[in-house]
Amino acid sequence: MSPTLPRLLTPRDLPDVELQAAGLDGDVCRVADSWASVADPDDAWLRAAALADSLGPVVVAARGTAAWIWGARAAAPRHLEAVVPSWARHHDDRPRITVGEVLIDDDEITQLGRVRVTSPTRTVLDLLRADDWSSDAERLVRTLLTDHGVDPRRVTGLVRRHGRLPGRRRAAARLRTLVDPLPV
Repeated sequence: MSPTLPRLLTPRDLPDVELQAAGLDGDVCRVADSWASVADPDDAWLRAAALADSLGPVVVAARGTAAWIWGARAAAPRHLEAVVPSWARHHDDRPRITVGEVLIDDDEITQLGRVRVTSPTRTVLDLLRADDWSSDAERLVRTLLTDHGVDPRRVTGLVRRHGRLPGRRRAAARLRTLVDPLPV
């Protein structure tokens, strides 16, 4: 009986040159730093699994990284963004990952296999309150609102719930410009 290959392939499973050749043949496609069969659905579970070794079990994928996991962005981010609850006091000095401490509740985190990721609603809030607002960020927010049925009222509810969250006023103003008038 032949051994079964894992759902995600890395150079630990097959030499990188073989993975690249399989990619050129159209058998596999890149998923972050891994490769997956083109027959596998490109879903949030697969994308999260591709980041499991990079993120680990403690940090929560956030902002652009979470947007990619949820399918709002096509290309995997080169630099990973993650958060930990403010009480966790986590230190991470890996070069490809930025980890921030934030006010976040358990209901704003989704577990996808071994990876914790901000919910689509929390991801929208984090993108809206960021300093670096751009047309790309706006497109990500619009995609999450549409594709995941994120209710703008729930985003507004998170703004109210986290009264001391930095950028909450900016987030509320940006949300109003994207979804005006806000549904009541």
